[in-house]
Amino acid sequence: MKLKKIASLMLAGVMAVSMLAGCSTTSVDPEPTPNPDPTPATGYSVEMASNLSDAAKKDYIAFEDNADDLTALEDALGNMSWTTTAGNTALPKVVTPVNGWNAVDTAVVVDDFVTALDIENKALTYGTMRNELVSFKDLNAAETVKYGLMYVIDGTVDVNKALKQVANGIEDLLEQLPNVNVSNTVTTRYTYDYTVSVSVANKALDVIDWYNGSANFIAVTVTRVPTAA
Repeated sequence: MKLKKIASLMLAGVMAVSMLAGCSTTSVDPEPTPNPDPTPATGYSVEMASNLSDAAKKDYIAFEDNADDLTALEDALGNMSWTTTAGNTALPKVVTPVNGWNAVDTAVVVDDFVTALDIENKALTYGTMRNELVSFKDLNAAETVKYGLMYVIDGTVDVNKALKQVANGIEDLLEQLPNVNVSNTVTTRYTYDYTVSVSVANKALDVIDWYNGSANFIAVTVTRVPTAA
């Protein structure tokens, strides 16, 4: 009887050891590594957009820097000499449209920038841009089109402050950009998506005889891409 009891206890011990061994080899799935937070969007375009109303940041309007825009701006500024603003023409302390600024080389700068990017409003005027994108939304409805503006401001003004001024100047336009070309004369319906791009380039200029300064030139482009609905 005692032998049977001892045998039973030994068998139970062996089974227990076996079970423990089985448990020790059981694989345990590692905890999943959480996805890293997405890298926040950065750049002058996003900085400018941060100053806009929600109505100006519709879901069909994207804000992205454009390398081609920046290259075209920097290349166009090659037309401006260091004596361009001599003759007591002060650099503006608030953002000012380049086409309204009293400096002798700006017409060539605008022409080169417009040609490089095939911009529709050839003089970079706000009025033409607004009329063609908003009032005449059927114009070139089937084509990808690009419009632009260019501003200048004294280089000592903080760039982010300057971009806030730009945002104030174009907010109304962006709020009114249509997402369709619907009108009484439309035969083919298109939906529109837009990309707003902001580029900033600094240029050293001799403002007056005793002061060497620099100007920041800010270009804003709006590219409209149609999709047949």
